[in-house]
Amino acid sequence: MSPRPAATVVVATPATSGLEFLLLQRPADARFGAGAWAFPGGAIDEDDACATWADRLPGTGEAAACVAALRELFEETAIMPAPVRGCEPGALVEARRALLSERVRFSRVAERLELDFSSTRIVYFARWITPCGAALRFDTRFFLLSLEERPRRVSLTPEHEAAIWTTPASALRRFSAGQLPMMFPTARTIERLAGFPSVEDAIAALSGVPVEPALVRLGVGEKGVTPLAPGDPGYDEIQ
Repeated sequence: MSPRPAATVVVATPATSGLEFLLLQRPADARFGAGAWAFPGGAIDEDDACATWADRLPGTGEAAACVAALRELFEETAIMPAPVRGCEPGALVEARRALLSERVRFSRVAERLELDFSSTRIVYFARWITPCGAALRFDTRFFLLSLEERPRRVSLTPEHEAAIWTTPASALRRFSAGQLPMMFPTARTIERLAGFPSVEDAIAALSGVPVEPALVRLGVGEKGVTPLAPGDPGYDEIQ
């Protein structure tokens, strides 16, 4: 099965210990990543490549993937990382309802509310592909979005059960203790972010860096099936 193009976004804000980011928990009965904590995201839609977006993006990575990451963030959390000028109270709430009920496309929302993401601080920095043979496969583009401060509220849909803001160090500790289940690319991404002392440093270091797709492979050892990334010991021996 060919992997479906998708996009996800790490929403990061400054924290006392460097940076913190948003994780959402998938339901226990989800078809993909059941019970896991992950970043907001989902499949890339046809409308994400609409001509409407030509002058509304910051020019990082694939345009359709960037739109998908921003759209999924808005749909799943109600976070809108773009200025909303002259918008009537409740307009964003209604726009989100219309998106979730598929009564309107995101490009139309952008036109109605004059959304412009061109000054949004977001960078494309990774691409992970689900292992061959998986029941559901995705080719996911990862973006890092910098916000000046944590949004006051995260409004979830039934697609997720909970949301937390956490630092990389805390997330990795809880993951190692079995308290915060995560899919392999999520954990590897957090490990990568743990190396940056601030959101600003992460944005600066990751901006413009060439991104190579990373196909996850499954190795079998003493501890059972283990996911591996390019460069990991034993990765090249797996076909």
